[in-house]
Amino acid sequence: MNAELYSEINGAGRDVVLLHGWGMHGGLWGQFKSLLSENIKTHTLDLPGFGFSREMESDFSLKALTDTVEAYIKNIKNPVSIIAWSLGGLIALNILQRKKIRLEKLVLIASTPSFTKKRGWESAMEQSVFDEFSNDLKQDYKKTLRRFLLLQTRGSELAREELRELNQQLISRGEPNIKALEGGMAILSDTDLRSDDKNDIATMIIAGEKDTLIPLSVKNEFEKSFPNNEVVILEKTGHAPFISQPEYCAEKIKNFINE
Repeated sequence: MNAELYSEINGAGRDVVLLHGWGMHGGLWGQFKSLLSENIKTHTLDLPGFGFSREMESDFSLKALTDTVEAYIKNIKNPVSIIAWSLGGLIALNILQRKKIRLEKLVLIASTPSFTKKRGWESAMEQSVFDEFSNDLKQDYKKTLRRFLLLQTRGSELAREELRELNQQLISRGEPNIKALEGGMAILSDTDLRSDDKNDIATMIIAGEKDTLIPLSVKNEFEKSFPNNEVVILEKTGHAPFISQPEYCAEKIKNFINE
């Protein structure tokens, strides 16, 4: 990598790293991050290839992204928790499985160990959906990004407002790296981090009731893997519940992190 990972540090309190989802950047957290920073020290990252980390060179694999995040966390002197949304959740889960660093707590927002259906795993989308997105990326990545954002907000009571916010943030830090988009889509399509191992880390699982990417049944699988868990279901929200209900989400998370 030939550029430094971009991060923003705000607030005071326990250290928490925020990991965004595919095609986006740390600016997406917006009001939600400001609310968190009232009681927490937030480290908001732009993952390699996105936002102000666009020029970072990487193979954009899950391993490479995990290496980068782990390297950042190792430089924080205090215990660290992670709040991870969507694709960011795969990075967080991979950190736990690799066991190179120890996290204090984990918050998974609209995430899953496998975004696509596989044998014995029906709590996901059809592989063909991600195959179509991957093919479309090569033809018109801007149109593909907009379609993916539309899919994320579908079903939410505040879909129009959420979509407007996502579209405004999409290129607010410049155009994304096309290789990062392709690599990220491959991660979403191919990664399977299901495990029978149980992890005792305190975990909060936040899901949108109307999420079209992550079925609510995923929470049952997480409850098996993380016995020490708290589940929060936000009614009438889609794949970005922290945008739909930032105050509620932030309050729940702050209480969880600081308890």
